[in-house]
Amino acid sequence: MTRSLMESARRGVRVVLLLPGAIDNRIVRHASRAGFGELFESGIEIYEYQAGLLHAKTMVIDGGWATIGSTNLDTRSFALNEEVNLVVYSYDVAVRLEKVFADDFGDARRIDPETWRERGAVDRLLEALSLPIRREL
Repeated sequence: MTRSLMESARRGVRVVLLLPGAIDNRIVRHASRAGFGELFESGIEIYEYQAGLLHAKTMVIDGGWATIGSTNLDTRSFALNEEVNLVVYSYDVAVRLEKVFADDFGDARRIDPETWRERGAVDRLLEALSLPIRREL
């Protein structure tokens, strides 16, 4: 996750991530979850969508700026993958995306920081093993 999101959360901006609960690759799941500790320490809330595979990437900032597309916020997507996002300055679009986001919480579960910290040794090991290749996933 980007440092700017963590800095925003530290400054009192509410940052909520809705991540896929189902991921089609276990190593990707462990690599993603390895970074949860830093996010929790920054005050970021994490939820996992349970109703199916969540692939769209959306973001709404201050109810007027929005982006939607296929680009992950990672090195691989920016440097190698041919992906695209649309950025819109529109309160109407931002409100629509916020509604979809809010509706998706009906099928999401909150990841509790304490429960995550108490995860098992196998999960911790798989997360550690994923770190050397994390940028490539």
